Amino acid sequence: MIGILWIARALALIGFLDATYLTATHYGAGSLACGPGGGCDAVTTSQYATVAGVPIALLGLIYYMVVNLIVWTPVSGWNRGLGIAFVAITGIAVTASAVFVYLQAVVIDAWCRYCLVSAGVSLGLLLTALALHRNPPQENLADEPV
Repeated sequence: MIGILWIARALALIGFLDATYLTATHYGAGSLACGPGGGCDAVTTSQYATVAGVPIALLGLIYYMVVNLIVWTPVSGWNRGLGIAFVAITGIAVTASAVFVYLQAVVIDAWCRYCLVSAGVSLGLLLTALALHRNPPQENLADEPV
């Protein structure tokens, strides 16, 4: 399961970079490079782009920071509680992502590519979290080359 852990680490870094870009642009570091068809600004400036005044992008950044802390924990420090936390936080993120995808498709009628990347990354992280919960990386240390 060490390979799955590395996939989770790569996904967590991609999500962190994506959320950092969205957060930076929210706070005025420029506008999103959305490409043909646009839609990013319609989504990221909509009334659904904040929760209680906090930008969704910032919440995403905090989420990816926590996920990175979890997946970059040394294998020797991995335990069942960490695995459960990883499943729980990514499960919450996938649920939130499903709501945001629905809002983009049905309510806002515009798509944010970066938001969709985050949703896909969160789904990938949930799948890796489930795999690691089922077969923690510590159990396979003896199989790894020295």
